[in-house]
Amino acid sequence: MSNHRLFTTLLLFISMTLGLQLSAETIVIDNFNDNTISPEWQIEGSTFALSAENQAMRVDYNRTSSSWEWDQFHKIILPQPELSQFQIEFRVKTDVQFQMNVKPVYTDGSSDWLTNSIPVTADYQLFTFGVTSAGQKVLETIYIYFDGGSTAIKSGIIHIDEILIQTTSKAMLTEAVTNGELFLQYATEGSNEGQFTPGSKVVFQSVITGAKVLLSNAQATQEEIDAKLFQVNNANIALESARVRSEKLSGLSLACEQASFETQNLYYNLRQIAKHNTLFGMQDATGYGVGWSGDNFRSDVEDVCGDLPAVCAWSIKDVAYGNGFADLKQRITYIYNLGGINTVEWHMDNPYGGDFYWENNPYPDSNVVRSILPGGVNHISWRNQLDNIALFLRNLKGSKGESIPVIFRPWHEHNGGWFWWGETHCSIEEYVQLWHFTVDYLVNDKNVNNLIFAYSPDRFFTKDKYMQRYPGDDYIDIFGHDNYGDVSSTSGIQTLLSQLRHVVELAEQRNKIPALTETGLERITNATWFTQFMLNPIKADPVAKRIAYQAVWRNANTNHHYAPYPGHTSVPDFMNFYHDDFTTFLSDLPDIYGSALTVNGPLDLGENMIPSGKIQVYPNPAEHNLSISNTTEIAYFQIIDLQGRTLESGILPADSVTGKDVSHLPSGMYLLKISLNNGTGTTQKFLIR
Repeated sequence: MSNHRLFTTLLLFISMTLGLQLSAETIVIDNFNDNTISPEWQIEGSTFALSAENQAMRVDYNRTSSSWEWDQFHKIILPQPELSQFQIEFRVKTDVQFQMNVKPVYTDGSSDWLTNSIPVTADYQLFTFGVTSAGQKVLETIYIYFDGGSTAIKSGIIHIDEILIQTTSKAMLTEAVTNGELFLQYATEGSNEGQFTPGSKVVFQSVITGAKVLLSNAQATQEEIDAKLFQVNNANIALESARVRSEKLSGLSLACEQASFETQNLYYNLRQIAKHNTLFGMQDATGYGVGWSGDNFRSDVEDVCGDLPAVCAWSIKDVAYGNGFADLKQRITYIYNLGGINTVEWHMDNPYGGDFYWENNPYPDSNVVRSILPGGVNHISWRNQLDNIALFLRNLKGSKGESIPVIFRPWHEHNGGWFWWGETHCSIEEYVQLWHFTVDYLVNDKNVNNLIFAYSPDRFFTKDKYMQRYPGDDYIDIFGHDNYGDVSSTSGIQTLLSQLRHVVELAEQRNKIPALTETGLERITNATWFTQFMLNPIKADPVAKRIAYQAVWRNANTNHHYAPYPGHTSVPDFMNFYHDDFTTFLSDLPDIYGSALTVNGPLDLGENMIPSGKIQVYPNPAEHNLSISNTTEIAYFQIIDLQGRTLESGILPADSVTGKDVSHLPSGMYLLKISLNNGTGTTQKFLIR
């Protein structure tokens, strides 16, 4: 028996003696040294068979046409450890490549969804799944899926040698240091737009150095790690504030007073583009669709038209609970690195119980809003959720280590009564205070610098009604509007346009951005709905057309969808909508983050993108080598993984073919980002097998 096995056997013995709280750092979930599979291991479905072999768990993986896509096996954890930041470690060898999905479930009913791509390997390799939360959670069960959500036939034999939990996690700090070093690498001091004021990098470099010293300390406590992460985040934000802005931004006023360079540019550019184009958006644009799920890089919209929505909306509710950090980060980072815009909504559950709908409130006589405000019985639990949101946003970084801008849209549709924060369930003063605390806590207390705040009532009919609960210009950046009621029949078109005109006029009076933040026709029962409602009437109205974006709801299944999927009767009409010069999708966008643009008319793609065919990538998929053909001027390239990390960068000489060895990179999808000195660029996807 190896020294490693002797050590883990000793750990197992201690854990059996003292329970799972064997030390401050390591919990043995199972190491199979007794060569048995304990009764705590259970299987659902026919895809997996478990047995013990050579002091390891042998998993016979056989996905057939009759297998359920969510078959899994899991272990009930006894006793149940209380955890915050932690890592689950698996030692695995396998004769088949697969995606491993790990779902820790907690006693409060919440869960995380963690993913790793596992390559074929003849020797045991360590794979780590990190969990992030600002608070404590009690672990109840660990569920394990292979290729979760997939119906593709596959089989193989996988061995799992041991499963450990490291209760002290340095993962977020390690990532923050990596992103910080990346940010410093690209940060050039000078006086031009996008550069940094001379001497501004010194403090951040010192903090990064101190963080690396702490990371090398095996005895560091979680409290020390968390404190250092907070320091790194603050130093990063301070450096971002020292970035030189264009004079165009000098009069810009955002609720996030220390908004980052990219956040200010997004706001400025979106306000300019809104005068000429409307961006198409969608809730949960990737991750799942009609008839498929479990793929954060696939979209029904892209399957139909070959392009992604320019604005991609997500839910931040799981993150608020301290769950799903990795999943949401992957989606947001992917869209941002492609040049798209991210927005999040928050359907916060009622802290008294039930969900976000008032009809499910177990205490109908309660004032939920009052209960979460300072002094209320639920204030601390609400603030804990804000802590998780802040932790997530402060560590959301792009391919150059920069903070990723996010449009934040909480407390929406408040002029209806269906949500517990609706107008019939709290006073005007309480609703305004709800907004004030949300913004002040995230921006001032937690020092978040990458937020744009959106206010979005439902149908309202008069300007006075729209403004009735308005929190004030210092707290709102986007004047949004949610409308499903006026888009189901042609009789509602004029009412929709009237409300959009109100939104545009109110927004422009205050130098804000107007938007149709949520809309759609469930099941798209009108085959020409997109041109009949979202294109022709809005485009023809000289005021309503100045909305920055229009976002439809999600695609869940054949009975609940708001965007077309392949084979839907609305596809031909949607393609007309897509090709119209008024609508803007992700590939249409110029670089809205890198500078304050001058937009004098409808977007001209030729001005913003490298002409098609000038940059070619082959073979795609690649196995060992990737060739990049550049038939234009000298160009700069980045190879970026889907976590937003720049893995390689350099120069592409003019009229050249550059070969890159990619054999060291794991199989999966990557982005190749190309930019020229004149500001044009392109981003292409490529696969590595």
